Amino acid sequence: MRSHVISTRLFTTLLLSFLVLLAACGQTPTSSTSSNATATPTPVALDAYGTPVVYPKTAPQRIISLVPTTSEILGSLNLDSKVVGIDFYTNYPADLTSLPKVSDVNGKYNVERIVSLKPDLVLSYGADTKQYDAQLVNLGLHVVDLPSANLTQMLQEIAVVGRLTFTQNTATSEVTNLQQQINQVKAAVAGTSMPKVMIEADYSTPGKPYVFGGGSFGDELIQDANASDIFHSNSSGGGFPQVTDEAVISANPQYIVLTEDPQYGGNVAAVFKRPNWSGIAAVQSHHVYRLNSNLIGRPGPRLVQGLQCLAQLVHPEKFSTALPPICTGTI
Repeated sequence: MRSHVISTRLFTTLLLSFLVLLAACGQTPTSSTSSNATATPTPVALDAYGTPVVYPKTAPQRIISLVPTTSEILGSLNLDSKVVGIDFYTNYPADLTSLPKVSDVNGKYNVERIVSLKPDLVLSYGADTKQYDAQLVNLGLHVVDLPSANLTQMLQEIAVVGRLTFTQNTATSEVTNLQQQINQVKAAVAGTSMPKVMIEADYSTPGKPYVFGGGSFGDELIQDANASDIFHSNSSGGGFPQVTDEAVISANPQYIVLTEDPQYGGNVAAVFKRPNWSGIAAVQSHHVYRLNSNLIGRPGPRLVQGLQCLAQLVHPEKFSTALPPICTGTI
């Protein structure tokens, strides 16, 4: 899981990709009388490689998702019944988990199995499956690898998948609903003080954690939760810089949020035992938390729930209920 989360984040798209994606919502889908999934490229959105997304002429009936993010987008569009294969790490929606797996725990994909499932659309994300994308395209499959996205761009990617799958109305409703939830969270915490926050992505190398930095979706979550990302000015590593313990100690965050599984450093108790961390404000005040990595580590529809969880952690006085169990869950 760790290698998948980190590698996915290293392919952040340029602003041009976002601006082009914005145009996608306003385009009219191509009409069709053919069942062939191949169509003339329409330059209304770019994929992870900066090339125009190709829209099919008819609705795909057999979809394979190569990463959890696209699985969750498909689920949000009620396309579960059209999905015929998933990657090893997809664990949501629940009804997809029994489908054939086309990858293993090490992130190796079975090209032969993918082809045997006869997909008319293969979805991936962030160029995480770059070496396989090319193979699948050469074998005649329709592959769309969505570019890495922040929270705002993620909403536009839902619209793109909606057009790819002929579920534009559902996508529009989903995007509207998610944007309303984002607005509600931002309104709830507006005017509050802005505590210093660090979101840790990985501590598998002691003393050198990976964190959410400038340009990442985690950085945007922190801002929307009306807090300050201590590594906002560090956008190296595609927005996920590897820093040092000394840098964390010097920045002195008031809240530390872990997003990885405990075996990779997402163990709250272990943070209190890290050398020289005892003087950090977050450690002294016991403001060290672990949030569900599937909510705050996957830039899909449930990232909005991650925002809600984060906002409630750093501004609990603005929320009347206890932190929902899903915030600290594992699915």
